Amino acid sequence: MKIYNNLFEKVIEWENLENSFKNAIKGTGKTNASCKYFFNLENELINIQEELENEQYKPGKYHFFKIYDPKERTIAVAPFKDRVVHHALVEVLKMVYEPCFIYDSYATRVNKGTHKAICRAQKFLRNHDYYLKMDIEKFFDTVDHDILLNILKRKIRDKKIINLLEKLIRNYPANKGLPIGNLTSQFLANVYLDPFDHFIKEKMRIKGYLRYMDDFVLFKDSNDFLKDLKQCIINYLNDELKLTLQKKATNMHRASHGLNFLGMRIYPGIIRVKRQNRRRSVKKLSKRINLWKEGLIEEEKMIQSLNSIVSHLKYFSPYISYWVPEP
Repeated sequence: MKIYNNLFEKVIEWENLENSFKNAIKGTGKTNASCKYFFNLENELINIQEELENEQYKPGKYHFFKIYDPKERTIAVAPFKDRVVHHALVEVLKMVYEPCFIYDSYATRVNKGTHKAICRAQKFLRNHDYYLKMDIEKFFDTVDHDILLNILKRKIRDKKIINLLEKLIRNYPANKGLPIGNLTSQFLANVYLDPFDHFIKEKMRIKGYLRYMDDFVLFKDSNDFLKDLKQCIINYLNDELKLTLQKKATNMHRASHGLNFLGMRIYPGIIRVKRQNRRRSVKKLSKRINLWKEGLIEEEKMIQSLNSIVSHLKYFSPYISYWVPEP
């Protein structure tokens, strides 16, 4: 295992901080906080650089709100300054962990994503007779902070990096869990489950396996083998990571029966958008159009949003065409 030292200087490099600001503002838009930050950009980045270097940086409080898409989730929004730090840190952590992540981990990674995960799942369905689909119960809420930090320390020996990571991880109000909505949470979720990925691929020697965040599927020609493997997985997650599986989301079927995964119904020969996902997409489309009609969003932003939704659906359906509503 490769050990990494002297990473902290890369985090606080001016170019990294400047790029991190650009990446942070992409997903924010012209909010008061981001505009104020941009107006004083040089001073703000200097302050971050000095606070990080002197280990005086303290993450701010989260702003929480709920979404219902399709189930209720609590989203945590960090102050804009913290989001810049998140990007700066994750950009360096990628250099450490991307080389050791397995090929078939698809969430929040460059050149991966839902489309490739769905197509890969279909390929596995074509090559195997059975699948076992599993989902972790309240994954983000149950990540153990001490276990996560111990996993990070296996590869990272830079004390300043570890101290910064600990500040961010323990900043979540609960004693465990990662806040949904943070870039660091998405990345650290992959780090947390990386030992499990290697357990499946290397110790259990399962070639047909893929994971998208806390949803994962195993493919095999033997139904009995998957039944035995299920208990091994339950034991590993409980003993090593203090995680449990959602019983209702654990399914074992023939590949020919189709697989529900990432909003799609996947068969060996065809991929269909699930009915509830089609309905949800139509609601999103209507909502964006209404916001535009009311003058709450610009036409360009509305069109970009619509094209994004339709592109995802059209990728797996020849019956959907691009369209733009008339004023």
